[in-house]
Amino acid sequence: MRALLVLLSAVFILGGCSKEVKLVSANTAQEPIRVEEQATVEMRLSEMDLAKYVDADTGIWTEARNAGLIKVFNKIVNKDIVIVPVAGMTPLGSMEGEFTQSGLLNTQGDLETGDLVQSFLVSASFVGDLSLGGQIIALEEDRFIGGMHDVLYAMLYQTVPESLPSYVAIAEPVGELGSSFYRLIGMAEIKQLMQDTVALPQEQGGATGTLCNLEIVVSDREVEAGDRIFLMNVDVAALDPDAVIAQDEPETVVVLPPHSDTVREPSEQK
Repeated sequence: MRALLVLLSAVFILGGCSKEVKLVSANTAQEPIRVEEQATVEMRLSEMDLAKYVDADTGIWTEARNAGLIKVFNKIVNKDIVIVPVAGMTPLGSMEGEFTQSGLLNTQGDLETGDLVQSFLVSASFVGDLSLGGQIIALEEDRFIGGMHDVLYAMLYQTVPESLPSYVAIAEPVGELGSSFYRLIGMAEIKQLMQDTVALPQEQGGATGTLCNLEIVVSDREVEAGDRIFLMNVDVAALDPDAVIAQDEPETVVVLPPHSDTVREPSEQK
């Protein structure tokens, strides 16, 4: 009995020294996790807000899309979802980074400020399937970490969106669990798809894929080379002013002044 207790103590001590949880087995027939979320936003846009766009309607849709994705991202992050990526388990054509917008703009003018007011429903979804994703391979200007509005270079392993704009979810390894487990840390827009196929060195896995560059729309942690990306389906729907969304009250969004390139020290390290 004493020998058994000593053996068990040794196992617990060795287990406590381990820094990573290994994914020992997985159900190969298990479908990948699918993450879906939606949010309503009420946009208030002034003439100055829309002056940077050639077309005002395009500006309204773009601002609504970005504001809605930020709110969707925050709702997903608050759920603390852990993603275990799989490969090739999603039927082709089911989730390929499609962007759609629907409904008609019917902006109302604010009597006091003159701002254009319009509500939108923004929906986003992605699947934790590596055949519908890829990874960050480098940051612009040889940076080591990136935040909102920064430009990244990435590869898409297999599936490439048919048209732009298209969006990706960004996920990092869960440090407490190890490299088999990921959590959402950001979303980015694919700004350019290139014809080039790139390959990583063998010591970094040797993966190949289509090169693209991204601009971060929202993030709550620093993005690094090696983080995974997953193609997202995004839909932006303009709502009728009289529509009542019972399940989600609109969040009013006032567009802030243009982004500054001032570099700030990161508030949190990975």
